[in-house]
Amino acid sequence: MILKLHIRPYQSEDDYFRIRNFLREVFVLNGRLEHSWHVARLDHWRWHFMRTCQSNGPLEQVTSLWETEDGQLAAVLHPIAHDEARLHVHPKYRSRALEEEMLEIAEEHLSDVTADGRRVLYLPLFEGDDLRRELLVLRGYEQLEGWGHHWRRDLEASIPNIAVPEGYRIRSMGELDEHPKRSWASWRAFHTDEPGENYDGDWSWYQNIQSAPLYRRDLDIVAEAPDGSIASFCTISYDDTTRSAVCVLVGTAAEHWQRGLGKQVVFEGMRRLQKIGCTRVFATAYDPPADALYRSVMQVMQTTQTWRKTIH
Repeated sequence: MILKLHIRPYQSEDDYFRIRNFLREVFVLNGRLEHSWHVARLDHWRWHFMRTCQSNGPLEQVTSLWETEDGQLAAVLHPIAHDEARLHVHPKYRSRALEEEMLEIAEEHLSDVTADGRRVLYLPLFEGDDLRRELLVLRGYEQLEGWGHHWRRDLEASIPNIAVPEGYRIRSMGELDEHPKRSWASWRAFHTDEPGENYDGDWSWYQNIQSAPLYRRDLDIVAEAPDGSIASFCTISYDDTTRSAVCVLVGTAAEHWQRGLGKQVVFEGMRRLQKIGCTRVFATAYDPPADALYRSVMQVMQTTQTWRKTIH
């Protein structure tokens, strides 16, 4: 008997919270591994990528749901950026036919037009996912250079204590009046190849971060420099339903590199997670500096490769 699934577009805020609980269920059924997104990543996409980065259109235009005849969610499709798709599939309903249908819709509705008039779609593939790899090859995708390293650490053991550099202080993020300093620290961490005059001074994006359902200021850790500026930061989202967390924003301002501050703020976040019952924490790296940090504080790593289809 072939199970009949019904596809429909995202319709309302109720759907968003159904998707959040769906991702929690899938996460647990997959052994608390990120074969589909952790719920914290969904929140980060909506409250940061969509609101701040303006990376996609409204949820109603870019999100598709597959449901069983009795209304249970079986799969969800959406982009993370304007040309990169994410497929979340319940393991009970995963099949070649379902994933092929999801890829067809992604290629038609989530691909982006290039300068020469062609369309492209990008998709990450976890190592060992033979079903999806076979489908991508058959549908004309090609594997690109580069990688994503998906790190995790279980929190049963104690977290190492290392000396804080002299003059620095590890603490929670401050009130609204500290948002400009936090925004500048992000600029200095992630835009080191750009001149300072390119910084627009707009720090309102940080209020979007703090609006996400899982945000907690006690898990928004910063390293304060001797001059009172923010030198490093680690913003963690904790989901008590699955007792797991994601480091959603981690960085160190360029002038404070090579002082172990990134490790300091992540370890402090882990100690705080332990106290509230968290048993596993995740972080993802797409470049060597971030990978080096997470290699020093995490335990286990899985790799994704990026695949691309050019649609003529």
